[in-house]
Amino acid sequence: MSFDIKKYCHISHVVHHKGKEKLVFDHNGVNLFLVVKGGCTTDSHGSELDVKKEEIICCEGRITIYPSDDCEIMGFNINGIIREKYSKEVGTAFITSGIFAPFLPQQITQVVQNFDNLSEIYISNISFEIINTLSHGDKKAVIASQVIIDAVRLIKENYANVYGVEELAATLKISKSHLVREFFKHTGTTPGKYLTSVRIDAVKQLLTQTSLSLNTIALQTGFSGDNYLCKAFKKVTGETPMAYKARVISSQYLPNQLTLTVDPDVYT
Repeated sequence: MSFDIKKYCHISHVVHHKGKEKLVFDHNGVNLFLVVKGGCTTDSHGSELDVKKEEIICCEGRITIYPSDDCEIMGFNINGIIREKYSKEVGTAFITSGIFAPFLPQQITQVVQNFDNLSEIYISNISFEIINTLSHGDKKAVIASQVIIDAVRLIKENYANVYGVEELAATLKISKSHLVREFFKHTGTTPGKYLTSVRIDAVKQLLTQTSLSLNTIALQTGFSGDNYLCKAFKKVTGETPMAYKARVISSQYLPNQLTLTVDPDVYT
């Protein structure tokens, strides 16, 4: 049975906006915009939000973006049957960030920069992951304490050289217990698990975009060696690094039709 995956979940109307000019994005679907540089104010159905660098605005339908300075924005909209999931579980416009959804910035950037070179199946898989992230996340614009913002920044910028929660707490000049408690309060995870997730995401990028050996990738991302990397990677993703690499690379070149043995009506 042939099933067009685009009917279930797909990305369209990709935009990469730079400068101070107003951006009007008037398309049906779930819209995501990552502020790469600068800041902006957005208006979605009368709801105004101030969005800062590295934050993400999520909304449905028409949105007008007013850059407050020299701004760079990447975004797109998601459509298909899965849109109903977002409408039901999220609905209103809100702001999130890499603190609460650590993979969203990378996913948005990857799609915008490589949209013409990725298969529709691969893009649909990413859009499915994004909708799940949004619908299971916090719907409110959560304001994190400065210490958590600093902790996330240190992890994202120095993940290969951060050797543990104790070192991170010492750098921030707070106790380990206070860091763990505050981090979990604002993110729903521990700093150790967040550090591992950032490292795993970096590993995924290197696996699919370079020809580096597994041991070299391990050392460049903060793991002590390829054996430890393989254990951590499988624990987080459920598959080995090489299995992940093979699956992702092959999916980029698959045709846009899938042959299914199930009735596609189950997705409606």
